[in-house]
Amino acid sequence: MPEPDPFSSPFHHVRLPGEPEPTTGYGFPGPMPDAPESTGNPYATENPYPATNPYAADPYAAPAYGLPVAHPYVSASAVHMSVLERPVALLVSSWSWLVATVLVVLVLPGMFLVSSDVLANELYEESQAEVEPMTRAESEVVAQLTPMFFVLVFAVLAVPYAIAAIKLRGGRNWPRVLLAVLGAAGVVFGLIMLAVFSTSSVPYVNWLVGTVWALLFLAAVLLGIVAMFVPPANAYVRAVSTR
Repeated sequence: MPEPDPFSSPFHHVRLPGEPEPTTGYGFPGPMPDAPESTGNPYATENPYPATNPYAADPYAAPAYGLPVAHPYVSASAVHMSVLERPVALLVSSWSWLVATVLVVLVLPGMFLVSSDVLANELYEESQAEVEPMTRAESEVVAQLTPMFFVLVFAVLAVPYAIAAIKLRGGRNWPRVLLAVLGAAGVVFGLIMLAVFSTSSVPYVNWLVGTVWALLFLAAVLLGIVAMFVPPANAYVRAVSTR
């Protein structure tokens, strides 16, 4: 009687006489897939399992499950600023102050410069009663330099107005306080110029042109004051100050 094989399995299948030889099952490999079609390149490797390989197209692509998808980072401040929109009232107020500044710095001296010949004649006639009267050429030079001098003076005085008008768009409160104080002085100045021009107290400037200028200046200043204190502007300033 032969000795049993110590390495054989106790579950080894025993074939009875007349039983056909098995082709699959325990101890036999499963059916192999069909060979891929040749592409003519002996070194090319093709995927024999295209239906079961989710990375056949791109081996570095992440599957559609199990891994999170990266999203762009959005900060909380960016979301807050997108929701907090600047009201139109602040833009209107800012432009109103800038218009008032231009009316004083450029338009007002420009009206005197256009009528410089009238101013030169008046200066020449008034100087004739003096000990050393002015010549015609000197009076013309003085009449042309006088508006330029006022342009420089008004430009220096208008610097706080211009800075505060631009900073007003950011929603800070200090430009509103500064413009409210300066606006009171601007209203007084506009009323004085309105009285001067409407009574024809300035002979070398047409009274109608001067009156229209004074009304435009007063309208710009008053609109700038009112627009920066309307409820939408107040809410925007409070929201910006609490950030």
